Amino acid sequence: MLTSKQGVLLGTLARELASKGYEVLATCREYEYACRVLETLGVPHVSVGRYVEGDSFSKVREDGWRVSALADAVREFSPGYLVAYPDPSAARVAFGTGVKYIALTDSPHATLPSRLSLPLADFVVFSECIPVEEIRHYASERFAKLLTYRGVDEVGWIKRLEPREEDVRALGLKPWSYVVFRPAEEMATYYRGLNLVPAGDVLRVLVELGYDVVLLPRYSKHRELERERVVVLERGFVGPSLAYYARLVVTGGASMAREAALLGTPSITYTPLDLYVNSCVERWGYPLARARSLAEIERLARELVESPQWDRRPYVDRTMSMEDPLTVVERVLEGHAAGRRGGGSPRRTPGVSG
Repeated sequence: MLTSKQGVLLGTLARELASKGYEVLATCREYEYACRVLETLGVPHVSVGRYVEGDSFSKVREDGWRVSALADAVREFSPGYLVAYPDPSAARVAFGTGVKYIALTDSPHATLPSRLSLPLADFVVFSECIPVEEIRHYASERFAKLLTYRGVDEVGWIKRLEPREEDVRALGLKPWSYVVFRPAEEMATYYRGLNLVPAGDVLRVLVELGYDVVLLPRYSKHRELERERVVVLERGFVGPSLAYYARLVVTGGASMAREAALLGTPSITYTPLDLYVNSCVERWGYPLARARSLAEIERLARELVESPQWDRRPYVDRTMSMEDPLTVVERVLEGHAAGRRGGGSPRRTPGVSG
C-alpha cells in the first residue's frame, strides 16, 4: 500500500480476507497516512521503504532498496498472490518469484507506474467507467485477464466501513462544523508541467468560509500551512467518518472528493486532469463539482457550504448497491482456492500480499 487511499481500500480487504481464514501479509511504505490508516483499521503490517521527495535518482535508488526489502519480507511467507495498485517494486518481486499479481487501478493517467507494473499483472481490476483501451495500453490480454465492475474504487470501503460520529469527535472535531482540505499531488509524475492552484491560496479561501478547516498534508511542506482555525491532522483515520460528517470536502486530487460525494457530502476537486471515474460520479448525480481556478473554487465552496444540508442517506443507499473492486478480487481468490481443493477438505490459498 503506497498511499492512504490504498491503505484504506487494501487494508479493508486484508482485514476481510483474514476474517475468512486467509493468511495475509500487509505491507506499506512510509508516506503520509498509508501505514497509519492500517493502524487505525487494526491491520498488522510491515513497513517497507518510504516515499522520496527528492530527484529522480533518489527515487530510483529507493525503489531498488524496496525491491530487495520486499523480497526479504515475502520470502518466508511464500504468498500465492500479490494484490496491489500499480506498484513497480512489488510487481517486480511477484514476477520474479512466480507470485500471481492482481492489480487494481483507476489511474491509467499515471503512466510511469502503470508502464512499470501492469504489463506484469495476471489480473487487472478496473471500473467500467474506464475505457478498456486505456488499460490495454499497458496490459496485454495474452497474459492478463481484464476484469471490470460497475462502480468506483471508493465503493469498496464505503460498503464495509460505517461512518461513525465518535470517530470524528475522537479527532477533536464537531460533526457538520468543519471543511476538509487535501492539497494536490504536486510531486506526482503525471502533474509535471501542469498549472496547479497553490495550496496556500486554497486554504485561505476555505478559512474565510468561517468553519474549521481540517488539513490533510501530502508532503512535508504542507505542514507549514497551519494557521488559525486550521487543524493539521497527523493521526491515522478511516475516511468515511471524516468525509461523511464534513460540511464540505475540497481536494486537489480526486479520490477523497469521490468518496465524499458517494456519501452525499458536497465535494470539490480542482485536479487539472480529466478523469473517467470523476465523470461517472458526476453523471450519476452525486454532489461532486470540478473547479479549474481559484475563483471557481471560492465560488463553488461558498455556494455549497451556504446551501441547506440535504439528507445523505439516499446517496449512501445508492452507493451501497454498486459493485466494487474488492468483491472482484475475492472472487479471483475463491476461484483459485476452489481449484486447489479438489476432492479434499476446504482450505484457503496461503498468502495475499497487499
